[in-house]
Amino acid sequence: MNTTNFIRIGGYQEINPHEVVMLQADINYTILYFANGQKTMVATPLKTLENRLVPYDFYRTHKSYLINLKCVKRFSEATNTVQMIDNHKVIVSRRKRTQLKVHLANFK
Repeated sequence: MNTTNFIRIGGYQEINPHEVVMLQADINYTILYFANGQKTMVATPLKTLENRLVPYDFYRTHKSYLINLKCVKRFSEATNTVQMIDNHKVIVSRRKRTQLKVHLANFK
């Protein structure tokens, strides 16, 4: 198996970052949401996974969320939320809003 595009997410689990839509923090656990509708929980903090995923176009929108910029459906400034391709709505903190707009503009 070619593991060049795979990253370790905890234990012996590895994922392809391009299949991840978003990650949600849950204390010292992280819930990963995949494009195929599946989700999984790992005993790895979001901060640790953020360091591994940022090179793959992931962005921290809030202290509890890390999103794949390639999976953003729309961004609403009125409600400070991002709608993902799997229809999850993710909160964007006020301090991260401006930088998120810059990142999203680079993807268009």
